[in-house]
Amino acid sequence: MTYHNAVKYIRNAPAEPENRNGEVVQTLCRYFGDPQKKLKYLRLAGSNGKTVCAAMLTSVMKQANITVGCLTLPMREEVRDNIRIASLPLSIEETVDYASRVCRAVQEINRSRAEVPAKTDDAGESGDGEPQTVSLPPLVPSRSEILLVMALLAFRDANCRLCLIESDHNGTDPSKFLPAPFAAVICGTIPSGEKQEIQRIRSYIRRGVQEIVSAPQDRDAYQILSDTCAAVNCRLTVPSRSGLSVRRLTLRGTDFSYRGKDYSLSLCGKFQIFNALVVLETLDMLSRHGFPVGYEAVCRGLAGVRLPGKFEVLSVMPLIIADSTHTPVAIRTVCDSMADFREITGNKIRLFLPAGDLIGHYCQVLSALGYEIVQITVLCEKEETPATDGIDCPVKIYTSRKEAIRQTLAALEKDTFLLISGTHAFTDSVRYDLLGALGF
Repeated sequence: MTYHNAVKYIRNAPAEPENRNGEVVQTLCRYFGDPQKKLKYLRLAGSNGKTVCAAMLTSVMKQANITVGCLTLPMREEVRDNIRIASLPLSIEETVDYASRVCRAVQEINRSRAEVPAKTDDAGESGDGEPQTVSLPPLVPSRSEILLVMALLAFRDANCRLCLIESDHNGTDPSKFLPAPFAAVICGTIPSGEKQEIQRIRSYIRRGVQEIVSAPQDRDAYQILSDTCAAVNCRLTVPSRSGLSVRRLTLRGTDFSYRGKDYSLSLCGKFQIFNALVVLETLDMLSRHGFPVGYEAVCRGLAGVRLPGKFEVLSVMPLIIADSTHTPVAIRTVCDSMADFREITGNKIRLFLPAGDLIGHYCQVLSALGYEIVQITVLCEKEETPATDGIDCPVKIYTSRKEAIRQTLAALEKDTFLLISGTHAFTDSVRYDLLGALGF
């Protein structure tokens, strides 16, 4: 199997599992000797901030010489980025190896399921006195199930002492069929109206999680989490806002104090401070579970985190910011953080967005904050339809990414800044081409 074939094998798998009873994950894990039983992991859940928190935790642990494996779900544009060990994505050779092993395992399991019939539930005697039997249906793993098993094998082979699993939002995350992690981290604010997300987290807590570290929530969401944790004797920790003091907030980095200790981030935006507070409380929790990390390692780890497309300043003159944001909650968070730099950025903004509901969400939030949206560049790829009904600011629609970037840069004025936003895949592709157009 080549790398191209490995990626094709994963991409051609069903986007969602054919059954949701965990049979695929459990069968493959048994085939490989139950690698999940040799791993200690915690789950990252919540509305937004999981990728940032995972990167911070991995960076800090690396400074303390603790190898951390991280799995991100769902599938990304570059498959290797879904599975990272010590902050580094799997190599091409490793990706091919683990994808091939899973593929061969599925083929072998399916041969055995076809060759060894299983008795039916209502097995009785047929007319000729033989018991009625039927072959088991073939095992058909989804993309996320393939990635999960690949990650478990990679983490076991690399002797990862700690594993992080970033859950998805669609309720089909196959990692829920693994044994309950010793702890879970809820990143970002969960709107109390998102009943499905809250229910998923509640059901996960009840599975036997020992500790929960949660970002500050609104009153209703916090009450639900608190009551659920109390009912199953699960410890709940939430960062203290009163323990925070912001010392420096710029487009090049952030300095803050928490509980009397000083920290620095290379990431921009006030919301990154709150992600860091969640990480600090998680590190304190991890120290109680056999992962002590010294203050100096924490400082070096937090300061060393750099994430492309996470409120990233691509250019200062003209000012261009890229942030892979695609949920209403995250949009509000990003816009509130931009408002902290209003004296630098001014009130005029251009948006570079994909077709879809993101357009309306940004217009609503930015207008409420007093921004003037000079223009929205909408990139329509394939057969997408831009959701521009009711939008009262100028909109330009492009089907070519490079042409959209060229025209947007040409029209960018000194008193106007550009925000690129969308899914990770969208933001990353625009970011790459835009840096090339700027000569980087």
